[in-house]
Amino acid sequence: MSQRGPIGINGTNNGHAEKPSAAPEQAVGGSAPPTSEEYAGSPRKPKSERENAFDVGGWLVQGLVGLSEELRHSDLGLPEDFWVHAYAARKEALLAARALVDAALEKCAAEDEAAQKTKKSPQRGQVSIDFG
Repeated sequence: MSQRGPIGINGTNNGHAEKPSAAPEQAVGGSAPPTSEEYAGSPRKPKSERENAFDVGGWLVQGLVGLSEELRHSDLGLPEDFWVHAYAARKEALLAARALVDAALEKCAAEDEAAQKTKKSPQRGQVSIDFG
């Protein structure tokens, strides 16, 4: 008895060719791996061989870009005064972050200067070579 492919709507086989049944010697000795001849008529192909194949990563990025654009250009039903103050608050938060970064950079520079004043240039270890 031969095996049938997937059954679709109205009992059709969705254009899939019937797979040949296993040979009797394969059934007795165990199942052999499928050969390319058994699936020659299969419509399935690797993603790299299909034009316009679905890409999950691209789909997610496209969705995130679309969502951010929608949020950027939509007022979400909030009054204009809210957006004016939200923009000002965002700007103040960025200026506060800049102040933190500047303070950290100044601290690093001061530590480097103090380290150079107290230490001489680093000396490298000596390597003794015996040519004897």
